[in-house]
Amino acid sequence: MSSKSPLLELRGLEKHFEQRRSFKEIALRKNKPPVQAVDGVSFELNENESKAIIGESGCGKSTLLKTLMGLHDYTGGRLFYKGRDTGGFVDSDWKEFRRNVQMIFQDPFNSLDPKKTVRSTLKQPLNVHKMDNKTDRIHDVLQEVELNPPEKYLDRFPGQLSGGERQRVSIARALVLDPDVILADEPVSMLDVSTQAAILKKLKNLIETKDISMLYISHDVSTVSYVADIIKVMYLGRIVESAPTETLLSEPKHPYSQALVSSIPVPDPTHEREHPKVKGSPRDPIGIGEGCRFRDRCPEEMDICSKTPQYVEAEEDHEVACHLCYDHESQTDSQSETEVEL
Repeated sequence: MSSKSPLLELRGLEKHFEQRRSFKEIALRKNKPPVQAVDGVSFELNENESKAIIGESGCGKSTLLKTLMGLHDYTGGRLFYKGRDTGGFVDSDWKEFRRNVQMIFQDPFNSLDPKKTVRSTLKQPLNVHKMDNKTDRIHDVLQEVELNPPEKYLDRFPGQLSGGERQRVSIARALVLDPDVILADEPVSMLDVSTQAAILKKLKNLIETKDISMLYISHDVSTVSYVADIIKVMYLGRIVESAPTETLLSEPKHPYSQALVSSIPVPDPTHEREHPKVKGSPRDPIGIGEGCRFRDRCPEEMDICSKTPQYVEAEEDHEVACHLCYDHESQTDSQSETEVEL
């Protein structure tokens, strides 16, 4: 393990949104509980590491990525970049951060300015950060994302490109500044299957050849295995399980993770599989309170699920927040002994 600080480190990161209030509620000074979109997320992203966060729509994945990028101010917790607390950053620090931490957005059809050519799109961040050798950088990055020959694409507008080509331009825009970290927000979800495979292969290749770290989010478990070394499962703003990719896909421990993995399509029409027992959709992350946030949908719900589960190491490098995965009596006894000592 490197002695260097992680590129990104989250400690109990929170992003809560205030709900809109009516004029009557404002006049009566009536408050509403906040939307707990991201609620106490902690993990590290190290050099040359690729991690994925998976979960259904509404679990807080995109909000987390936008908070990491600085598009949202975090409500609580701390965020570190190369060992430095971003809470003390000034404008010059944030400019350096945004040069080194780049984002690939989900929608290739709306993330590019329709009035700008590929050349202008890639040149803009280079101008902002006053980078040299602009022409060479643009030419090289188009080759890296396999838009060849670059001269064929430089003066095209987004409307003259296919969905896959647009997403390659989005990837090129993120790479042109030679960043340390790529934040990928479901970058293939709006593309057809054959194009998805090509883009995922390219992202994996870039991670391996350019020493880039990546945080990749998706609701599609089948895609993250292409690019991620470690998978973290997110539900209603919290990480409920984390394990190496192969381990989590073969031995998920949290009932929610098990449901996600069991929903992965199998390319065999004769294969019979047990349907997930999970029903319904995640509730709104408002005034959630204590307890396991998955308990209202969990087929294994117990009385103790009204208490918030501890995030424990079930096996080596495999952590999970579920009451099924640890001995509550021994945990309680251990806590009692600690309290007596204190």
